[in-house]
Parts: sequence; structure tokens; C-alpha cells
Amino acid sequence: MSKKDKWPIYVPKPTFERLKKYYAYLMQIDEDYISSDELAKKFNIKPEQVRKDFTYLDITGKPKKGYHIPLLVEELGKLFGTRVLENLIIVGAGNLGSALAKYMGFEKMGVKVVAIFDNDPKKIGSFVGELSVLPLSFLERVIKRFKVRIGIICVPEESAQEVANLLIKKGIKAIWNFSPVPLKVPETIIVENQDITSGILTIKHILAKK
Repeated sequence: MSKKDKWPIYVPKPTFERLKKYYAYLMQIDEDYISSDELAKKFNIKPEQVRKDFTYLDITGKPKKGYHIPLLVEELGKLFGTRVLENLIIVGAGNLGSALAKYMGFEKMGVKVVAIFDNDPKKIGSFVGELSVLPLSFLERVIKRFKVRIGIICVPEESAQEVANLLIKKGIKAIWNFSPVPLKVPETIIVENQDITSGILTIKHILAKK
């Protein structure tokens, strides 16, 4: 029985994180094959670890050639669900939200921004790329029409929890949180926190130690 017959499979978090890095790197290179040695060198790990990570995929390497990159990308795409397009929405049409709305790389990852929202009357009706900024009162109809399950929060910390509650109430199942505050959500809701402040402070701390 192949791994395809047992899909989806459980992947340990450390392996999953490495597979995400491999995928991002492979999407950028224009080659037919890549070896475990090459990937190991790129990510400063052992070739054995790369080969072990790939045991979670339905793929094998060829002697003296390595792994066929298009097939490897396809298998990783299945794991990450990139072959199924997910619509997402953004709440917060500030600098960060606007930048994310205009990011051209989302569709390669199987997601598409279909709407951006804000509660600032001065922003509502303006355009971010090809999207018109909508009022929050339009949330429910957009979520239902486009079958949206993912919401991105790009609002100040004092508004983040309120926005999260509203998104969940309107049917959102997963939140990508860019506000610097932890969200309180039901266990059934997926939350991925992208704390920019924490990231910068970590980098500065590491630099200070060197």
C-alpha cells in the first residue's frame, strides 16, 4: 500500500517544518534533480535527515541523480494542500494588510486573497491592488459566497480579539494572526501567530550575542 492510499498521514512537527523549508527552496530553483546531499548542505543538516524526512512522501530518489524536483514539489504540494485553492480574507487595510493583499506568491501555495476589510471610513472604498476595501458588515456575505475558511488579522492589538471573535462567528475556521497578542479561540479553530515584534527581538538578541 502506497502513502497515497493512506493520505493524509501524520507528520511530526520538526519534520513538517523542514519539509516546508524544502518546498519553499525547491519552488525557487530551475533544475530537474536534487540530491539529499545538496539539500542537507543548503539547510545545514545531515543527508540522512533529508532522506528520513522524505520517507513521509510517496517518492524515492534515483541513484547518482537524486530526487526528481517536479515530482518532489508535487508530493510536497499534496502534503500542504496547495493543489486545492483556498480563498482567504484580510482584516486590516494598513501597510501590512495591504502588502499581504498584493503579495503575488500566495497562489503558488494554494491560497488566494478574495477580499480585504477595514472599519476606517477613510479606507473603505479605496483600492488595494485590484481589491476594494470593504466594511466589516460585508464579512458574512463574502465568507459565504467564496466559501472562505481562512482569515488574516492585521489590526492593532486592542482590536485583535474582537476581530477574531467576529471572524469565528461568521464561519472562519483558521486564523493567521499578525497582531502582537495571543488570541483566545475555541479548540476547533486553527491559529498561526506571526509575531513580528517577537521575531525582531529574537534576531536582535542573537546578533547581540555574536
